[in-house]
Amino acid sequence: MSFKVLVFPGFGFLFCLAMLAEWIDRRMIARFQGRVGPPVFQPLADFIKLLGKEDLLPTGVNEKLMAALPLISLAACLTAGMYIPVAGVSVNNFEGDLIVVLFLLSLPSLLYFLAGWSSIGIYSILGGNRALLQFFSYEVPFLLALSGPAILNSSWNITDIMVNQSTSIWAIFVLPVGFMLAFFGLIGKLKRDPLDIPKAQSEIVAGPLTEFSGRKLAIWHLANQIQTVVGIFLLVDTYFGGGVIESRLATFLLFSFLALLILVSLSVMSAMYARLRIDQLARLGWKRLIPLSLLQIAFIVWMGKGF
Repeated sequence: MSFKVLVFPGFGFLFCLAMLAEWIDRRMIARFQGRVGPPVFQPLADFIKLLGKEDLLPTGVNEKLMAALPLISLAACLTAGMYIPVAGVSVNNFEGDLIVVLFLLSLPSLLYFLAGWSSIGIYSILGGNRALLQFFSYEVPFLLALSGPAILNSSWNITDIMVNQSTSIWAIFVLPVGFMLAFFGLIGKLKRDPLDIPKAQSEIVAGPLTEFSGRKLAIWHLANQIQTVVGIFLLVDTYFGGGVIESRLATFLLFSFLALLILVSLSVMSAMYARLRIDQLARLGWKRLIPLSLLQIAFIVWMGKGF
């Protein structure tokens, strides 16, 4: 059990992939903007540098709460990663684990909001308000989009969803709209451009994290990086069947390629599109994305699939 928690698929495995994914993302965005980009060790160096910085907090805040929020966020992301199959390898799974993973991936966004409201700075409070409004705009389409493959394969077990697609057609070919909704929701969860509304640097500095520094800020960044990896793996497993084919080596290569493709797509979105306003996102979420996600569920029922 300690091996699972500390090495695979736990902290060690996810930490290394998070650093690698962060470097690829920063390198890709730099190339799109005509820059060279950082060396491969830069994300790890930034993390170590933050760990060594002085940990300051403004007077009047709840120090225990401020220390607990990033730790709980990191724990939620790591726990969700324990139940995500990697290249066809499922270490922990049970019926309904998809629901548990979706719940765990929702916690960092809510804790991000609490980080803003537990601070006393105006930028933090404003960022917390934006984070909560953004959460309501993308979370419902994201949940409904990931419910599509579950209903299509008559199971809420991620491994079952993945295995069923290995003997039939990938869900992305049946539910392409659902994949786009899930991809958009992942951007919102990670607060990346064009949905970096809660932490817009040109408007509210760092949003809810403005008052965080040192080790606390390092853990917040690490939680977001691990959430990126876990979210990408979840999309690969639910919409691409985990890339599972007969050969174990071929499965690993296909899974890696699909995960890299989604990561590069996130980088492309960040480089191409400007930030949306919060009112634009709210209108888009409730008037466009949620109706589309409900139509997806109706389409699956119309096909006679599901429970």
